[in-house]
Amino acid sequence: MHYTKIAISKPFEGAPRINLPDIFGASPKKPIILRIPVTGERPIKYSAENLPEGLTLENGIITGSVSEEGVYPITFKAENALGTYEKTVNFEIKENCVLLTPLLGFTSWNAYESAVSQEKMEHSAKRMVETGITEYGYSYINTDSGWQKDYGGKYDAIMPNDKFPDMKKMCDTIHSYGLKAGIYSTPMLSAWGCPKEFKSIPGCTQGEPDEIHSAVYCDIGVIRKEKNCVQQWTEWGFDYLKYDWKPCDPYNAELMRKELHSAPRDFGYCVSVGARPEYSHYWSKYVNCYRNGVDSWGTWDNFKELYEGYRNYMRINFLTPMNKGHFFDLDMLDFGECDIFENGCEYTDDEKILVYSMRAFVGSPIQISSRLDNLSELELSIYCNEEILEVNQDIAFESAKPMMIDNNVHVYKRKLHDGTYAIMAMNLGNEAERTKIFLDKWSKIRDLWAKEDLPDTDALLLVLRPHTVRIFKITEE
Repeated sequence: MHYTKIAISKPFEGAPRINLPDIFGASPKKPIILRIPVTGERPIKYSAENLPEGLTLENGIITGSVSEEGVYPITFKAENALGTYEKTVNFEIKENCVLLTPLLGFTSWNAYESAVSQEKMEHSAKRMVETGITEYGYSYINTDSGWQKDYGGKYDAIMPNDKFPDMKKMCDTIHSYGLKAGIYSTPMLSAWGCPKEFKSIPGCTQGEPDEIHSAVYCDIGVIRKEKNCVQQWTEWGFDYLKYDWKPCDPYNAELMRKELHSAPRDFGYCVSVGARPEYSHYWSKYVNCYRNGVDSWGTWDNFKELYEGYRNYMRINFLTPMNKGHFFDLDMLDFGECDIFENGCEYTDDEKILVYSMRAFVGSPIQISSRLDNLSELELSIYCNEEILEVNQDIAFESAKPMMIDNNVHVYKRKLHDGTYAIMAMNLGNEAERTKIFLDKWSKIRDLWAKEDLPDTDALLLVLRPHTVRIFKITEE
């Protein structure tokens, strides 16, 4: 049972709607894979006007590459028996121009922990398509730790364990859906997330511990293997790296970044888990997403700790934890059927809506991390609300700013690129709260979770039950 009213998502019903962000980025002469996400009754007919030379559109998937830098406005069209929808997207082609809006996708850790396998990842990609989640813009299928075994192979790089018999086939399978494939590693000698059958699994350094990095949790070796590993990941076909150590520092981050950027494929780049705030200028310029907080764990106390970490980062960084292509990461989602839970997820239904809302509203990457075979109607409807996701993917790249913090009622405001703004109101306490949010002008109000227009007014009068959230879009008259 939940008190926040939420529209039920039906990805394969109704007239078509294209759910791409307004911009898409890629490097010149590097391969592009992009599924055009479209909700609506099947079959869908896809077409594109002004597609740059070198790109093709087939069965709703764009592949190829663009040779010349530039901005290419492409108008996509989706048609079905119930109507036609058009959307123009600016393709920005320049060096190292990826993940311009927050990443949307799936990641394996909370779902499978170190028991992750090639079979499970390929199945997860298939389920993301079958459920319709990919038609809302989720496009990355990321393998977290647990794939590694030891060094070897053509490049003397980290090789997979027996649960991943063919990494290239896995990437090819993910790409066949128009999705992108991610992988996990660390500069540490030993990676976190070791499968139970191994004593340890390697990171991207070897040899004796380097005394320069003695503060790092598991030590960093003096022999650097970043280039070797990137060469191998490139040959397999990966598109994204989660790079994990604590505390994170620009020196180790930059060694990996340079190798990723020199590869013949585009790589999105996430730094985790301890992206120290004193290096915020580096993170916000050179990595696509960066974490500085605890792991998500499916409890209310854990969420409050994640949220407080975000608030602290905002205070340190003058309310700018996001800009185009660079986003503060609140970690993967932690509800649904997940191996991390011994006794099941502890969140109530309203808490599930709230923890998702927080990530979506502040512009965090959103990574589903649960087994998808028994997805509930509510969980699908949380993941698949195009109006909420439009706020997450908005190209004004305005950070959410506190509008009112009154004991347990926390209200944030975010300016959107079309001149409107969004408001999120949360009750973090254990008692119902009444609050009044004054608007600057007489305004049109849209309840985004319910997908309903509310009466025009100059103030919002809300009764927020414990651990609930509301999100509104405000259009001033």
